[in-house]
Formats: sequence, structure tokens, C-alpha cells
Amino acid sequence: MMTDADKVEFGNRLAKLVAGKHWTDVEFAREASKRFRGPHDFRRCDISLYMRGIRFPDPSRLKAICETLGVEEKALKAEAHVGAKH
Repeated sequence: MMTDADKVEFGNRLAKLVAGKHWTDVEFAREASKRFRGPHDFRRCDISLYMRGIRFPDPSRLKAICETLGVEEKALKAEAHVGAKH
């Protein structure tokens, strides 16, 4: 199970990578939605919850996030079992 500390660590990494692209939460959500094959696009509030360590993305959303940022999942997620809902 992913701990709160793992979620915060993930959120910090995500925020740093998004800032490195000079994107706002809204811009990043729009770009990630282009790569996501789920029923609902990313919203700014989704990205904010991830960055603040409140939620962790499900595997399909994590994949879209990594593709958008051009990083591998292991570079972004903490060393923890990932089973949380988006």
C-alpha cells in the first residue's frame, strides 16, 4: 500500500517535472489528456491532488502522465506498491 509520504514524494517529483516544462496545472492536464485512453480527461483538480500528495493516479493515468513528461514510471513513482485509485 502506498503511504502518505510516498504520495507526497510522488507529488513533489511530478510538480518539479511539470514546472520544468513551464506548464501550469491546466496546461499539463490538457497535454496528459491527449495521451489518456480513459473515459474522462484529466482535470486541473486531478493534477493538483496528485501534486499535493492527496491522491495517486491509477495505472492508466500514471502511464499517460509519464508519456506526457517523457519519463519512465520508475523515475516518477516511489518504491511502493501502487494500488490506489486516481
